[in-house]
Amino acid sequence: MSVKYLVSGGEGALGKIIVSMLLERGETVRILASELSDISIYKGNPNIEIKYGISTDKDSMKEFFDLEDPRSAILFHTDEYISLTDKTNLTMRRVNVIGAENIADMCLKRKIGKLVYLSSAYAINPEAVPDGLKMNFNRNLVDGEYAKSKADAAAYIMERVTLNRLNAVMVLPTFIIGPGYSEDYEINKIINSYLKNGTLPPKEGGHAFVDVRDVANAMLALADKSIEPGSGYIISGEYKTSSEFFADINETQGIDAPVKTASKFVMSESMAKFVNFYYKITHKENPREVYTLFRDNPETKFSANSEGVIPESTIDFKSSLSDTISGVSGSSQIAKSVGSEPKMSAVAMSAKIKKESSASAANAAPARPAVTGSRPAAAARPVAAKAPEAAPATAKSIIPGKDAAPAEAPKEEAPEAQAPAKSIIPDIPKKPEEPPKEPDGGNEG
Repeated sequence: MSVKYLVSGGEGALGKIIVSMLLERGETVRILASELSDISIYKGNPNIEIKYGISTDKDSMKEFFDLEDPRSAILFHTDEYISLTDKTNLTMRRVNVIGAENIADMCLKRKIGKLVYLSSAYAINPEAVPDGLKMNFNRNLVDGEYAKSKADAAAYIMERVTLNRLNAVMVLPTFIIGPGYSEDYEINKIINSYLKNGTLPPKEGGHAFVDVRDVANAMLALADKSIEPGSGYIISGEYKTSSEFFADINETQGIDAPVKTASKFVMSESMAKFVNFYYKITHKENPREVYTLFRDNPETKFSANSEGVIPESTIDFKSSLSDTISGVSGSSQIAKSVGSEPKMSAVAMSAKIKKESSASAANAAPARPAVTGSRPAAAARPVAAKAPEAAPATAKSIIPGKDAAPAEAPKEEAPEAQAPAKSIIPDIPKKPEEPPKEPDGGNEG
């Protein structure tokens, strides 16, 4: 089949939505997927072609880039790895930097018509106002390993645009939330920890959140329009302080309780060593690690520059948050159990840490405790889901146009089994009607 659209990272939440949107338009799509990833939702669809490979290995992508008419092809690079740890993460650097560089190089070599790249607003220096749509990226001017990796990748792509005339445009969203992400996704770990364990959120910090479906809409809009190569479009969602964020979780889940904040002692940098040691020996979730999102760039706000080019956001924050929570396995059970056990107050927690830290210091062993690294995200090492013992009714496919296999008729004594499983991707809002296209003056090749 003649392929016009290519998607890397098609097994991820954003990639799945982009693929679904393209199929709704009747397009044919080629997906780059790891041999270890679960892509069962795509199999059997005549408009989807799967090529196995990984962005960090150029040789493995040869078939993915083998096209009849590459100059008319558009590639969406959505593959990324997110970890908010302050420690160096080699997997994140390989995926975010080397993977993006390889994609850009292959687009040039195979003469792909356009590259639509998923960057990040956090790759921009928060103290410098971007000069129009052209931006400068410097890893030394941003905070956090994730932001540095995205800055490195964006700088490389801009270099290829300038020196090699690569036709690439960027979407730079603030923190993405919404349905379809795994439990290991950073925002889902935060929500689960808060609902399940009663871990206290930090006192400071805030971020702007944008829905994954709005990001997908933005990327498709940039693919359809004649955009000057090297242009970058910031998508800034609704800004929420940490207190507002968790208050909205309480409201969404029907929790009638005030949001408590962790003490300055627990969250302070000066006590980080003792706090980290306490949570390590007690095998409890460390709020300093869980809530890193609200400690990095705590007051950073970005102004969108996409008016008139990218459709306005159609999903409000609370709806997006509700879909985020619903999309995490077991969230409903977690919400019901909230409040069954009293939460430890910030004062009590501080006193306990001080007491145990003093005792630990007095009897400290010669060797310092090793610092544990962050758990790799599920997207980096996808594992097929374990089949249930009793096969339930077949779930409705999330990919439009794909007929699901007929479900086995349930027994009369179990009528509740007749309802099909809910799709993991909620209904995607219809794309706003675009204004009349301007005369094509851009460089698509």
